[in-house]
Amino acid sequence: MHKKIITHLAVLAVSGVFAQGAFAADGTINFTGDIVDAPCSISPNSQNLTVPLGKVSRTAFDGATAGTATVGKKAPAPAKFSIDLLGCGATAKGATVTFSGTADADDATNLRLTNAGQVGVGAASGVAIELDDSAGTKIPLGSASAQYTLGTGDNSLKFQAVYVATKAAVTTGPANATAQFTVAYK
Repeated sequence: MHKKIITHLAVLAVSGVFAQGAFAADGTINFTGDIVDAPCSISPNSQNLTVPLGKVSRTAFDGATAGTATVGKKAPAPAKFSIDLLGCGATAKGATVTFSGTADADDATNLRLTNAGQVGVGAASGVAIELDDSAGTKIPLGSASAQYTLGTGDNSLKFQAVYVATKAAVTTGPANATAQFTVAYK
């Protein structure tokens, strides 16, 4: 009887060795994240946003003074975006958002364009990106937005971005920038 059990175990062990090929790794998946002490979670869709500002004619800035958005009938609407908060608890009464990034050399309250001012790179110049709340009130780079009221559950914080002139002369080229954001709960 013991011989029969030992034989069965030996057969199982040998089968397990031959079956290892079925468990070979074909790839790797890395899971990332953090557990934080915050009353809300930031939606994965809001963590890495792309906000298209579109193709804006250089002539939309004709007559604009430094610090003003595109002017006249040629001006496109600001690009709207949101930061979505999920599962906010009862302790989440309000939140502010602070945007950070490389400040424009002529107006440190706005985002500098990537490659702006670098010789031979071909980025647009004389323009920066201004960040506003949903009502169009400017949120200076590095400063907290006005407080958004939060309710229990999911909340969507609305913002917009627009090109602004930083010099009288605007040149053409790619006009991209990158910002980071931090949500502070009240």
